[in-house]
Amino acid sequence: MANFLQWNVRGLQANREDLTLLLSSVKPTVVALQETNIGKHHNINFRNYSFYNCPGTENNGIYQGGSALIVDKATPHNLITLRTNLQATAFRVTVFKTITVCSVYLPPSQKWDIKDLEDLYRQLPAPALVLGDFNAHSQTWGCRDTNAQGRCIEDFMLKQNLCILNTGNTIYLHPGTDSLSAIDLSLCQPSLYLDR
Repeated sequence: MANFLQWNVRGLQANREDLTLLLSSVKPTVVALQETNIGKHHNINFRNYSFYNCPGTENNGIYQGGSALIVDKATPHNLITLRTNLQATAFRVTVFKTITVCSVYLPPSQKWDIKDLEDLYRQLPAPALVLGDFNAHSQTWGCRDTNAQGRCIEDFMLKQNLCILNTGNTIYLHPGTDSLSAIDLSLCQPSLYLDR
């Protein structure tokens, strides 16, 4: 049975030991990471897993943001080369069936719109599972309020006929305000929603 994990890791190097323990104890098939804070050429290896990443923005040799995917080496998969300004990583993976998995990180400071999301989504062969930290608030997925980015994600979901796997639970505690929100989203096509 395949299992998928999503984690806004907020620094892969800082949480590498925890991730290694998670991989060895849970043995997930696929892990989607956001805010890895590493560059393109960091030598990242995990026993029995393949690692792919999209770096975030670089400032004086320090990276912020980024996305990554980790997949069990025994699981057939092919990396997808994406043409996007968004921080996204994707591959096709064969588990119970062949699906596309995409990990996305949208920094709060980055300007993006629905066209950026649609351009990315068009590059993902169906059926697709999109896992990410969208930094978008909406009451639809458990936030107290809805902001402009949240409305954009809602419109994107409606236009693309996507389902949300989130349960409405708040999972992010903002360190400055102590407010809870649900900004990490799991989106998929209806066929995958029915397979869960």
